[in-house]
Amino acid sequence: MIRLALAYLLRRPVQLLAVFGVAIGLLALLVVLSVMNGLIHEDRVSVRGPLGDLLLIPAVEESPRNYATYRQALESAPEIEVTAPHLIAYAILGLPDGDLRLSSTRRSDMNGVQVVGIDHEAETSVTQHAGGFGEMIHKGKLLPVNVENPFPTQDSPFSRPPVLLSDTLARTLPASHRQDGGLKDTLLQLGSLPYILPPSNEPLIPANGSFRLAGTYAGSDYEMSLDRIYMPRMGRNGLHYNLVGKAGPDFTEIILRLGPGVSFADGKLAVLRQLKKADIPLPGKNQGGALETWEERRSLFLSAIDNERRVVTLVMFFIVIVASFGLFTTLSALVREKIRDLGVLSALGFTPFHRAHLLMCMGAFSSGVGALLGYFGAYWLVQHHQELEHFLRTKFGIEIFNSELYVIEGLPARWDSEQALFLSLCAFCVGLVFTLAPAIFAARLSPVEALRYE
Repeated sequence: MIRLALAYLLRRPVQLLAVFGVAIGLLALLVVLSVMNGLIHEDRVSVRGPLGDLLLIPAVEESPRNYATYRQALESAPEIEVTAPHLIAYAILGLPDGDLRLSSTRRSDMNGVQVVGIDHEAETSVTQHAGGFGEMIHKGKLLPVNVENPFPTQDSPFSRPPVLLSDTLARTLPASHRQDGGLKDTLLQLGSLPYILPPSNEPLIPANGSFRLAGTYAGSDYEMSLDRIYMPRMGRNGLHYNLVGKAGPDFTEIILRLGPGVSFADGKLAVLRQLKKADIPLPGKNQGGALETWEERRSLFLSAIDNERRVVTLVMFFIVIVASFGLFTTLSALVREKIRDLGVLSALGFTPFHRAHLLMCMGAFSSGVGALLGYFGAYWLVQHHQELEHFLRTKFGIEIFNSELYVIEGLPARWDSEQALFLSLCAFCVGLVFTLAPAIFAARLSPVEALRYE
């Protein structure tokens, strides 16, 4: 049966066009999805940025506990490797001699910013992943700083506390306000509301201060880069001393790094267990606070790019379906061409089942070979995409992703074997479905009519 099916297919090379149609359609689908996977991976790294595996916002208490209490409770769990505190304050960023009129929040010399006080050693230890704090500091371009000491101090007793801006935000600083035409030691003004608002009958005194630009970092998330400023958390140069004040807490959230192999669900259970054990109110419900993974914090963006991948997969799979129409037409034409042969086979004892089986074998061989060619062809292209990109750029001057227009360099591509195998199997099944009609026609063919066919 298989030998006869191969003979029918291989004697006429035109029959192989359907095979190559399925192969090219599947190859295009898998290559596009591999590039899409590469872009999504870059997006995930960018959107995660300096976030830990878990983020803990403590429950509201009348007397806020200090970070040391939480650290002792959390880091005693085997599932948690290390923690790092964040002290966050929201402020207005202004420049020296700037016109800071609150009635005009769109002025170029005033912006709402998020000031994050950190312990840089703990921050670097928690965010060791791609796009973490250490990598951001290392890639800073406008005013690089030492990763080991990102907040250098000055000997002068009148020096201002150091802060770090992103390269993106630093580029918006007017040249007229820079020290000696450069960014180093540029003075910035930050003003924020007090942590605890006074009663209505008492005056509201904002917390204002001048800060020194010590360096810049390369923010992976564009939105975060526009409004996040880093500075030390505690001490005379810290956020707590200069803007928050003694009445405020020494941290507002904690980022955590889980141990190798620990799932997010197990990490959450460990955090809740340790907080309960230390008699610390659990976050959530009426007590406020939250415990979430970095994926949950960025769920809106991640769900958007995952939905985009599904839509692209669906649209590109129609190429495979259209290519399978060629398989249907070639097999249908083959059945009509071999009607007399089918009649002879019927006279020799080929039942309708055998005739349908013959056509199904031909369809299975064609779609199977097409799926294999498409799978391995796409795999080869993805594995050698850098050489292909170099060839297109040097020989034809084609640059797929121009670094001047896109935030990525080169052609990102990630091969997902599970995804590729599933789509190849789907392409094979589609080919079998399009083979059913010719197979049914061959099975219902009358031997007498077949032998009389001219």
